[in-house]
This record gives sequence, C-alpha cells and structure tokens, in this order.
Amino acid sequence: MGLIKNYSSSHQILIVGDGDFSFSACLAKAFGCDASNMTATSLDSQRFLTLNYASALSNLTELKNRKCSVMHEIDATEMASHSILGTMKFDRIVFNFPFAGFFYDLPRSSQLLRHRELVSEFMKNAKEMLSESGEIHISHKTNGFFDQWNLESLANSNGLKLVEAVDFNNVDYPGYNTKYGFGGDGNFNSSPSNTYKFARLS
Repeated sequence: MGLIKNYSSSHQILIVGDGDFSFSACLAKAFGCDASNMTATSLDSQRFLTLNYASALSNLTELKNRKCSVMHEIDATEMASHSILGTMKFDRIVFNFPFAGFFYDLPRSSQLLRHRELVSEFMKNAKEMLSESGEIHISHKTNGFFDQWNLESLANSNGLKLVEAVDFNNVDYPGYNTKYGFGGDGNFNSSPSNTYKFARLS
C-alpha cells in the first residue's frame, strides 16, 4: 500500500485546483505504478496549463502513466453537479491553498469576502461528494490576511466540523510546487501553513 503523509492508495482521492499538477504527481509517485484511486482536476484547460506552467505537461504525463484520472475545466464551486464527478464519492477531497484571484482594486474586506465565498462554495460541493467517513482537506496559510478567512466558521455553516489541523510542510511532498495560479509559474512561500481536515457534522 502506498502512503504519503495524510494520504494512502487505499483512499479514493479527489484533488482540485492543482496549479501545475505537481501535488497530484507527488502523490501518484508515492502510490507506485497504480494511482487509479486518484482523480486530479484543474479549473484551467490543458492548453492553458501547458502554455503557462513549465512542468505541467511532464506532470500530466506522469499521472496518466500511473493511471490517475485527469480532468480539466472543473470548477470546484460547481463540481457536485458535474455529469461524471457528481456521481462519484471520495474519501479525501483536497484543495491546497484556495485563492479566488488578485483584486488589487478592491478594499481588503471585499477581497476577503470573495476568498471566503470560494471556500464556502467548494465546501458545499465537496460535502455532497464525500464517502461516509470522508474528509475535506484544505491547506492554507495561517498568518496575516489569510488568518482572517476563518475556515472553521465556513465549515460549520456548511454542515462540516474541524477534525484536526496539522502543520503543512512542503518538504513532506517531494516535487510539489506551490504555484501562484492564474498562469503565474512562480512559487509562493507556503510557510506558515496548516492542513485543515473537515468531516460532516454527525
């Protein structure tokens, strides 16, 4: 059985919004030749990814060679109604460092609202796609502006509870690049961060 940090090849895993697919590729490598338990998705098209992220194509090839399902143009805020994904159940649904975009022309409070709306709508959809004992994992920075997102309150309003929050460390996931998103191929500093694990309220 393949195992890496919080994830096992025995889990049915859905990964959303994975930048250049480096996190998914990291997990797939840890699981060995068969990563058919994983579904990796992006909001962007494959063409956009390969044009904007230097490692996207090699990561996608790695995933396909290891039998991971890959889907593009999947909106995490609408995925429960997707014709294929919406019929599936997952033990782990992972969204690393959700970010709604750069809104430099908006006041801080309006920016915060947009980010919180993204996370809330993701939680609402992910909850519908969880297996009976499944968990939603969100890795998120814990300092400054990010601390104001208050993920636990968003979870509670969507019928979810915090199971635990554990330190996130990039070195635990070899090859994972924390991309800025929206076509930015640079890596952002993910420290300090936690991985927050949520489950349905009983």
